[in-house]
Amino acid sequence: MSDLRVPVLWLSGPSGVGKSSIGWEVFAQLSRRGVKAAFVDADQIGLCHPLPEGMTHRLRARNLAAMWPHFRQEGMRCLVLAGFVDTPEEVREYTALLPEAAFTVCRLRVGSAELKERFLARGWRPDLVEEAIAEAEALDRNGYADVCVDTGGLTVAEAARLVCDQAGAWPGVLPHATSHRLGAGRSRQPSPQAAPIPVLWLCGATAVGKSTVGYEIFTQVYRAGVRAAYVDVKQIGALRPVADDDVDGHRLKARNLAAVWAGYCAMGARCLVVSGEADSGYAESLPGAALTVCRLHAGPATLAERVARRGRGDGPAIPGDELRGLAPDALDRVAARAAREAMALDRAGVGDLRVDTDGRSAQEVAAEVRLRSGDWPNLLA
Repeated sequence: MSDLRVPVLWLSGPSGVGKSSIGWEVFAQLSRRGVKAAFVDADQIGLCHPLPEGMTHRLRARNLAAMWPHFRQEGMRCLVLAGFVDTPEEVREYTALLPEAAFTVCRLRVGSAELKERFLARGWRPDLVEEAIAEAEALDRNGYADVCVDTGGLTVAEAARLVCDQAGAWPGVLPHATSHRLGAGRSRQPSPQAAPIPVLWLCGATAVGKSTVGYEIFTQVYRAGVRAAYVDVKQIGALRPVADDDVDGHRLKARNLAAVWAGYCAMGARCLVVSGEADSGYAESLPGAALTVCRLHAGPATLAERVARRGRGDGPAIPGDELRGLAPDALDRVAARAAREAMALDRAGVGDLRVDTDGRSAQEVAAEVRLRSGDWPNLLA
C-alpha cells in the first residue's frame, strides 16, 4: 500500500454467513501477532430505531467516521469492519467520510445448505432463514465487493486466514504508528436540548444479563414508536493489544460513546439505553442526558447458570464473547469471579437502583426496571 493509508477490511455478506465471527477472528489473529488492530461490528453502531428508510448506512458511516480519530489516537494501525452492504452507493457512504482509510470490501459466501445450517445454529430468528438465503442469491449477482471468498466447510480460524490471504495478504504494508491529537476530527457533541434526554444505564456483574435486559428495554421502547438508541460499551472499544495506561479500554470506550451518542442525537433519538460497566468517567460522555444507573443483581447460583449457558453458546452470538467455548473449569472460575463482583457492587451500593434478576425472564426484569425508573423513558413531560 504505497500511500500508507490505514487498511480497513470490510467483511460483508448475507445474514448468518459469519461476518462478525470471522471478522473477530481476523482481529484476534492480528492482535496476537502484536499488530494494533481494531474491530467494529457495523450493526452495533447503528442501533437507533425506528429510522426513516435509507438512513441506516448514513448513520453507521457517520458513527464509524466519528469513532475513527479515537482509534487512531490510541495507535490503531488497521481496522476490521463487519457489516452488510450490497451496492457500490452504500459502500461510498462510508469511504467518502474516511479518505485516510484504504478499504478492501470482502464478500463472504457459502452454499445455500450450509448458510441455512449456520443461520439456524445461531438460535435467533429462525423465521428469517429463507430471507437470508434469498439475500445470498441476490448478492451472488451483485458486483459491489473487491473480493469474494467462499468459506464453505471451513472453521472460523481457517476462514479468517483464507480471507486475509485472498484479500492480498491483508493488511499488507502498515502505516507507521503516529500520535493523533483530538482536534478537528473530534466527534461533535450534541447540541443543548430544551429538556435532558433520558439515558438508562444497565450495569452489574459478569453474566448478570446487562445486554439482554438493555436490548429488551430498547426493543420495547422503539416498538412503541419512540425513536430510541442502544449502545453496548463493550462493542465500541475493541482495540488490541491494549494500552498499558488503559487496560480496560475505558478511555477509548468513553470517547466512542460520545461519538455515537452525538450521531444518535443527530438522528433524533429521544432516549438511549446503555449496557456495560458503569465507570465514573462515562457520565461526561453523555452531555445533555438525564442519566439513571440501574444495577442488575443475581445470586451465585444464577450467575453460574448464566455463565454456563454463555459457555455453551446459548443466545445471540456477540462478537468477542470471552465465555463462548470455554472449558467447564474455566467457566467455574468465571462464575466465582462474577459472584465476587456482585458482592463488591452490593457493598459499594453502585447505581441509582438495584433490581434482582434471580428466577426472572428478561421481559420481567425489563418491566421492573422501567417501572422503578419512573416509567422510563417517560417522555410526557
